[in-house]
Amino acid sequence: MNNNKQKMDELFDDEDDYSLGSETFTETEGTMRSEEERDERKEVYKMSAKDTRRVRLWRFAVMVVLLITALVVTLTTYRFLKAEETSNFEVAFEQFSRTLAEAALEEQKNIRDALRTLATTISSQAVASNVSDNWPNVKVSMFGLHAQNAMDHAKVEYTSWSPRVSAEQYGSYLDFVNATYKEIVDEGHMFQYGDLSRISKDPRFSRPTPFISAVGPQGFGPDEPRDVYWPSQIYSPPSRSYVMNHNIGSLKNVAPSIEAMEYLQYETVFTGSSGGDTTPDRILGADVHATYHSQINGTSKTPHGYALQPVHQDPLDQNSNIVGMVTAAMAFDAALRNLLPDGVHGITCVVTSIAAVNFTYEVDGQNAYYLGLDDLHETKYDDYGIQVDLALHTNPEYTTIPGHSQYQMHIYPTDRFRATYDSNTPETFAITIAVTFVIVAIVFFVYDLVVFKRNENLVAKAAQSNAIVTSLFPEHMRERLMHEKEEDQLTKDKSGRRNTLSKSLSDGTFAEESSRVQKPLADLYLETTVLFADITGFTAWSSVREPSQVFMLLETIFHAFDVVAKKRRVFKVETVGDCYVAVSGLPKPRKDHPVAMCRFARDILAKMRTLTKALEVTLGPDTGDLDLRVGVHSGPVTAGILRGDRSRFQLFGDTMNVCQRVESSGKAGRIHASKETAELLKSMGKESWLDKRTHAVNAKGLGEMVTYWISVAGERAGSVTSRGSFDDLHFGTTRNNHTDGVKPIKELDARMNRLINWNSEMLLEIMQQVVARRTAKQAMQRSQQNKVVLPEKENTNPIDQVKEIIQLPDFDAEAAERQQNPADVEIPSQVVQELHLLVSEIARLYNDNPFHNFDHASHVVMSVIKLMRRIMAPSDNDQAESAAKLHDHTYGITSDPLTQFACAFSALIHDADHVGVSNAQLVKEGTDLAVKYRERSVAEQNSLDLSWDLLMEPRFETFRSFVFSDSAELTRFRQLVVNSAFKKGDNVDFEDESKTDEVNRKATIVIEHIIKHLTSATLCSTGMCTGSALTVKLFPVLSCCNHQKWNQNLFEELYVAYLNGRMDKDPATFWYKGEFGFFDFYIIPLTKKLKECGVFGVSSGEFLNYATKNREMWELHGEEAVAEMIAEAREKYGVKNEDAAKEAPEQALPRPPPVEIDV
Repeated sequence: MNNNKQKMDELFDDEDDYSLGSETFTETEGTMRSEEERDERKEVYKMSAKDTRRVRLWRFAVMVVLLITALVVTLTTYRFLKAEETSNFEVAFEQFSRTLAEAALEEQKNIRDALRTLATTISSQAVASNVSDNWPNVKVSMFGLHAQNAMDHAKVEYTSWSPRVSAEQYGSYLDFVNATYKEIVDEGHMFQYGDLSRISKDPRFSRPTPFISAVGPQGFGPDEPRDVYWPSQIYSPPSRSYVMNHNIGSLKNVAPSIEAMEYLQYETVFTGSSGGDTTPDRILGADVHATYHSQINGTSKTPHGYALQPVHQDPLDQNSNIVGMVTAAMAFDAALRNLLPDGVHGITCVVTSIAAVNFTYEVDGQNAYYLGLDDLHETKYDDYGIQVDLALHTNPEYTTIPGHSQYQMHIYPTDRFRATYDSNTPETFAITIAVTFVIVAIVFFVYDLVVFKRNENLVAKAAQSNAIVTSLFPEHMRERLMHEKEEDQLTKDKSGRRNTLSKSLSDGTFAEESSRVQKPLADLYLETTVLFADITGFTAWSSVREPSQVFMLLETIFHAFDVVAKKRRVFKVETVGDCYVAVSGLPKPRKDHPVAMCRFARDILAKMRTLTKALEVTLGPDTGDLDLRVGVHSGPVTAGILRGDRSRFQLFGDTMNVCQRVESSGKAGRIHASKETAELLKSMGKESWLDKRTHAVNAKGLGEMVTYWISVAGERAGSVTSRGSFDDLHFGTTRNNHTDGVKPIKELDARMNRLINWNSEMLLEIMQQVVARRTAKQAMQRSQQNKVVLPEKENTNPIDQVKEIIQLPDFDAEAAERQQNPADVEIPSQVVQELHLLVSEIARLYNDNPFHNFDHASHVVMSVIKLMRRIMAPSDNDQAESAAKLHDHTYGITSDPLTQFACAFSALIHDADHVGVSNAQLVKEGTDLAVKYRERSVAEQNSLDLSWDLLMEPRFETFRSFVFSDSAELTRFRQLVVNSAFKKGDNVDFEDESKTDEVNRKATIVIEHIIKHLTSATLCSTGMCTGSALTVKLFPVLSCCNHQKWNQNLFEELYVAYLNGRMDKDPATFWYKGEFGFFDFYIIPLTKKLKECGVFGVSSGEFLNYATKNREMWELHGEEAVAEMIAEAREKYGVKNEDAAKEAPEQALPRPPPVEIDV
């Protein structure tokens, strides 16, 4: 027996409970649930996973093949076309370099031949004149003519004749030159220029040099004694006179070449030159030399080479004595010109010599340009270089003789030349091919994506459908439905017809025909525990909320319950309104079904408290007061699916009825269980959870029932406790002295903080509208740090500042058109902090009264905002036109967010520092406040002054500067707040006013009445907060909704004042009949005035209708409601004396309004 008991304790031990705060399980239970619970979406994806992997594999293979193919084809094409360009480049360079090489060789040969011809002509002329023995004193006639032929053939710049003069012949040679000088010069000039004008213009041509000269440190001067002289006697073209008789043999770079020439006897000897050679300038003159180079598009500063050809005494005997020599100056670039087409650019020619430095030319078409000394070719083209030996025509042995320079030319291509044969063709073809493959890949990818998305959508829809079906039907029911569907499909296929599961569930005709022969989809479960959980206070709470807020609450709470249900393996059956129905023990039977359900009930109670407190900041006051009433009952149920329209899984049987009765007879925040559930818990060792109710429950249709309260083990202190009453919330202590004007500092509890946060959020939303409209109007072109000048404080009381008409701003259609979404407006953090601080300080101004407290003020704020949202105009697609209609329909209230902000602010402050007694009592007591405000609306004026002074404090300067663009706005805001607090005369004939005054007066009346309407204790008497619920549940709504709550609170506040001697009459003596006066003289006239203004449209008539109906309801059920209030108040606060407690109400005194206008 003990062993069985031990096993039972282990099976249902509380150690597997998870924490209510963290919602985490122990490893054992979490592992068990992970194995048993099935995610229906994952199940569908798992079913399609194999095909999905196969599709992904093929997709990957196709993409890889496309990528490899594109890469191979693109690279192959690019390389082929690039190789073809390279081949064209190489062939062209070979052709052009060969042309240049041949031209250079030809030029060298021409120079040699031309000079030999010239030398032979000079020698033959002397022989013919019989003066060949008179050398060097022989006049060479017509030298210019003979030299010009050589120059034309060899492309040299100038030629010269230099006789060989020995030391013994020096004197006679000078005498000969002096005698023949003029004749030689005149002959040369006449041949070259056709006249002697250059001689007359330049005196240097008129006199010969009286000695054989050389270049020394001081310039031209007599040459030093030598064995042999080589004076330059004649030049073609004619040279300057000071160059004549210049000893060429005295030049260091020429002297070795002369020795080589004398050694070779008949060979042409070349001598080197450096860049920037100025010898031709000195000989010819810079102008003549420049003219020559201009003819070949060159520069006169390029390097030159010199060729020396000996002249023999006997022209037929090359071994005869050398009597002189002819010299030619050549520019190397001359041989490189006019050889290539104009479109060929960038071939580099480097000329090298053993005896001279290197220099580089670049050939561009028919021109050649000197680049500079040294080898300047682009080294990356070394492999393409071609070498040309310019002395190949001579004997190779002679090239080694000192003084005989051997020229070589190296020809290279350049990037410019290569670029001529480079094109975008390879890249274009490669890119085109790559783009083609990319397009193909993109098309394939898009197609695959479309197909994939389609499959994903199908799978997602299948998963959604599966999830929906799962949420509606247990697993075994789904399998039976699917099995039926497959059988029906086979039958339909045989008969040529098709059907679907959805049709079998929704087609009424088919269900009607098949239900007679099909087996019902239902099972009997003998061991189950059913739970009903109803939200207490939901009807009253939802009556003052928007539908979206109601749905937000239910979705949030029920979703949390669903999560807990999955963790506890409890099956959710359905939700009916605010009632949540669940069952344990099905579809899979479990022995611990009552234990699991009780733990589930405990968890959702804790979850309910957590969520309602969290949602209070979003959904407003009283949300945290909502609670859950839970009832559980164990017994057999029939569970199944009724085929037909909108089929779902349902439970049937007495167990459901009993559970509903158990739940309805329970209390908020408690788990109420039937005797059957209790017995099962006892058998499972959970007797400690049970607390038997003292009195039996009388359930409708079931008689008396023995029930139990359940406290599940593992509850944390404070986690599952009933809601504290209003008296448990200590917002502060009521001041005994109401005349000192100083408010004590009070600590705010959690509920008060939630109310402060909610009010701050509501004001913040309206502030966003204010800023959005102001920005659209471009009215605030300043920094937020600008100060708003505070208006001078008036000496008059607030009630004296009330105006009959407040001028509202004109409508701006353009601003309405371009206004941004207020939700997108960013509020600076400093402003938000100051707003929150302001609301907190206002909350501290409120006293801990049963009625006139911050909780009541928050409800008024909520109702004001709701009324503002109910102000609607006909819908229109055009934003500006729609806004204009709304402006006209609401007299400009909705188009001025500052007015809305003033209404909400007035609602927040309207009862600040209220002491819980009427204004008449304050006047009667002669308080300082009564004297200060001249016995008129004492509490209201005090509330406004305290709140306004608080708003004007320096610590809220940033907040004021942000909300109000200038002092005018702040002043208008003050006027709106004042008018909201104090209502002016109502008896106004609109027909006697102008159209503008009528509109503004109606707007002013609406602003005043909105606050007056909602600050009344009988708020729900107008039906504004209960809505259509009053027409369906008259008295239950009246007794349960906000009307009953705040009516009770006001009664208690006046009753406490009566007990404290601050009220003459016991409210119990006049409350019932006094309510009629409140309806007849306050509520109904107020709703009539709102209807007359018409700002709420159809709702204006509804308000009056609700007020009338609620007056009728009060007449029928008010006495019973008053009796309950009296009993509750006396139980809570006691009685003043027995006589007053027994006194019956006889006098129908008007009930004083909770906020009086005038005394």
